[in-house]
Amino acid sequence: MDIKKTLAEMFRLPEFHKRDKLSLAIIVIFILTLAWFVGAAFSPFLIPAGTIDLGEDGLVGVRDFTHTISGIENPVASFFYDAGDINCHQKASRSFFLNDNQMPFCARDTAIFLGMAIGVFIMIFLTMELSIVWIILGLVPMGIDGTTQLLLDSYESTNFIRFSTGIIAGIVMGLALGYIIGEFVLLAKENKKYKNRKQPAKNSELSRELKNSPDNENPKLSQKSNDGQDNGNLDDIKTNPE
Repeated sequence: MDIKKTLAEMFRLPEFHKRDKLSLAIIVIFILTLAWFVGAAFSPFLIPAGTIDLGEDGLVGVRDFTHTISGIENPVASFFYDAGDINCHQKASRSFFLNDNQMPFCARDTAIFLGMAIGVFIMIFLTMELSIVWIILGLVPMGIDGTTQLLLDSYESTNFIRFSTGIIAGIVMGLALGYIIGEFVLLAKENKKYKNRKQPAKNSELSRELKNSPDNENPKLSQKSNDGQDNGNLDDIKTNPE
């Protein structure tokens, strides 16, 4: 095993090529990721200014602010704030404020959503050869910043750093998602072509079997043979003395 060659292959720079044909599946995924980001970003504008400030006591995976969020009348804003309540800590100091309202997700999560939409958008037009190493490297800055902040009381990240590391991770995740969707589409097309090639072969084989079957003889010959047999029986009846 050539270790140098293996490492060179692993750290080979990503290669992008123009896509021959746009993928409808990737376009749909882009629309969904973009809609999610836009919904989260515009939710603060769908409610009166100065309505939402969730403080510093939120936890991930827990509905901490049900009472506050239940008072939001706009259904779109209510949906996104509730989604943030479940999936994000929603600490005010780690979130952006728009329309004097805290956003439904923290700065890092918001950046990840935007980055994913950007990454998937790129994959609409390009194909990519991307090593798993580069995907991991794209997540490293966010991991270092978040882990350091979690473990060291003396370190507190800023929303600028959170957003920057989050959008890098989001773009890499979007590229990977677009790549995976594209590969599934290609695989489905290849399977369809294989089935289409296999089906005529089966039909041809079936036709040959029917042609060579003894039950598929020339109907004229069969009729002639039957007529001969019937005539012979009539002759026997005529010559029978009884």
